[in-house]
Formats: sequence, C-alpha cells, structure tokens
Amino acid sequence: MANRLKTVLALGYFDSVHIGHRKVIETAFSVAENATVTVFTFKGNLKAELFGENEKYVYGAKEREEILRQAGVENVWFAPVTKEFLSMGKDEFLRFVAEKFDVSCFVCGKDYRFGKGGAGSAYDVKKFAESRRIGAIIVDDVISGGEKVSTSRIKTLLAAGDIEAANELLGRNFSATGRVVAGRKEGRILGFPTANIETDPQKQYVKKGVYRGRAQIDGKEYKAVINYGEKPTFGIDTPSLEAYIIGYAGDAYGKEITVSFDGFLRETAKFSGEKELSERIKKDVEITEKLS
Repeated sequence: MANRLKTVLALGYFDSVHIGHRKVIETAFSVAENATVTVFTFKGNLKAELFGENEKYVYGAKEREEILRQAGVENVWFAPVTKEFLSMGKDEFLRFVAEKFDVSCFVCGKDYRFGKGGAGSAYDVKKFAESRRIGAIIVDDVISGGEKVSTSRIKTLLAAGDIEAANELLGRNFSATGRVVAGRKEGRILGFPTANIETDPQKQYVKKGVYRGRAQIDGKEYKAVINYGEKPTFGIDTPSLEAYIIGYAGDAYGKEITVSFDGFLRETAKFSGEKELSERIKKDVEITEKLS
C-alpha cells in the first residue's frame, strides 16, 4: 500500500458526464495536490441491469472514457455490471474500493447511491472515511434554470430535439461515436454522399430529424449535416444515423467517426422526389456552414 500513489477517488456512474458530474471531478482535482485523481464508474448499462428495464444511456463506456480523458482524468476504473458485483453490501463495497485504491479522499455527489439495492448514501461514504481518517467531500447538486441538472433531464431534452439546452447541461455538445458502414448510397445519388454510422442500440439518441453539427474523422473536424431517423422519400422506415461531412472527400468506410450536434434544423419529411430533397439538403448545408 505504501508504495502506491495516493488517489482522490471520484465516485459515480457519470452516465452523461454533465456539468454536475464535472463539478465532482473538478472538486477531486482541487484537493488532489500530490495525489492522482481516479474516476470510479461502471462499464455496462447499470440502470438496465439494476431495474430490468430498457433504460438507455447517453454515453457508453468508451464514449465516457474519452470525454473524461478530455476533461483531464488520467485514471478511469470501470467496475463490472454483474449481479455478483452489484450484490455487494454498502460496507463491503466501501472496503473493496478502499483496498483497491490507496484513497486519500473520496468525492461524490450528495445523491450518490451504492451497494446492494442502493442502500449506501453519500453520508455512508463520509462516515466510512472518517472511521479510517480519510478525507471525504460531498458535492452539492448543480442547479440550472431552477432545476437540478440530471441525466434524465438531459434525456428528455434530447428526445425533444432541444439540443442547445441539452448541450448547456452537458457542458459540451452531445455526440455519438461509431463505425462507418456501407449504406444504400441515396446521398451519393443526390450529390451529397453521407457516412452511415453504425449506432449503439443501447444509446439514447436525439429526436428524429435533421441537425447541424460537426464530424471528427481522421483526426480532423468538419462541419456536417446530420440525419437521425427514417428516409421516407426512399421508403426506408428503419431509423439510422448518417452525416454529410462538408468538405470531406476521403473514403470513410470502416473508419471510426464522432458526430456532435450543434442544433436542430428540421423535422424528417417526405419529399416529392430526388430533386426536391436535393434542394432541401443544399439549404441545410448552407445553414450549417453559416451557423455551426
């Protein structure tokens, strides 16, 4: 234990890494001094496993890890979402993390729950820390617009297509990362070839429609028109995510791409034919170039 670097341990699910989660992480850094900061979170779909519901997450583990690293976190530890791990009692859980890491201080939000059935609270973390002469900081909720910032609130905004409001609570633009797969090439026919992005079925997406935003591919960022939903003009009723990447001329197939959403442009619509749709996409591109 003595040979290990002391750690300030930020506890939470951090399922959307919103501004409330970021406050917990920033607090951990503020007291770290000569210690490292470690974020303790869960790898899988925690709420779906706990409640047996089709509860989608805003960001999967890989996306969350990337966002956390962009926020300066070097150490991210993902606990397994298994019945065995989630069946730990609150005291057993705290002993586990205290032994797993050489903790100098715990940091968590005031509504943090842990242990079997969510029996443990932030108060239990503080009580445990005091018994071991370890620091503990309980971070207050972040309030925006008179309401607590929460992942469920962000999900509601995303589902309504209110991207700007969701982005404000996230502290960054909502994004989706996936691999580009072959599509039916309708965009190429229209003169606007799109990247069809293979999506995570457990990810919470935005309201169906067309958005302005950005795409990161090959280490570069481009403005993009992003469509999530069906393609009624072509008789396709299966929702998909695709992006027309403005100014990109490479072959994107098989590459990983991240699209981020700046704002809602319009509802999904059925056009009279290819010409009318092409003209509408041209307008979407013009608006995106101007505003994003």
